[in-house]
Amino acid sequence: MTNSQNSNSTEQQMAERILFEKVRQWLNQDIRANEKIPIGATFMQPDFYSRKNAIIGEIFSHIGKPKKAQDNKIANDILKMLLLEKLEHKTYRKIIVVCDEKERMHLEGSSVLSECIHQFGIEIKLIEIDDDLRNMLIAAQKRQRMVNA
Repeated sequence: MTNSQNSNSTEQQMAERILFEKVRQWLNQDIRANEKIPIGATFMQPDFYSRKNAIIGEIFSHIGKPKKAQDNKIANDILKMLLLEKLEHKTYRKIIVVCDEKERMHLEGSSVLSECIHQFGIEIKLIEIDDDLRNMLIAAQKRQRMVNA
C-alpha cells in the first residue's frame, strides 16, 4: 500500500455521509450536502447548507482528542460561516456536528477556539454513531497517524 492510500480519508467521507443523513433527520429541514456557494471569484462548500432556512454547518468525523490541525480546520470553517453571513447580510444558524464526546467537550471547553464558538453563536451538536463506524474511523486515524508521523 502506498502512503497516499494509507492517508486517504475514505472512512471519514463515508462517516460524514452517514452523519449528514442524521443531521437532515435531526433538523427536519431541506438542507443540501456540499453545495457550492459562490463567493466573489471563488466558492465555499460547506458540509450542509440551506439558504432558504439560513442554515450552514460542518461535520467532523474525528474520534478522540483533536490535534492542532483539526482545530485549524474548524477555525477555518468558522471563518467561512461568518464570511457568508457578512456577504449576505443575513444571520445563519451555524452548526458544527461531531460524533465523539471528547471532541464536543474540547469545542465547548476553555480555549480561544471555544470562546469564538460561543461568542459567534455556533452550535455544537453531538450525533452518535454505531460502534462499527467508530472502530473503522479509529483504525483509519491510526493508519493515517503512522503515515504522517
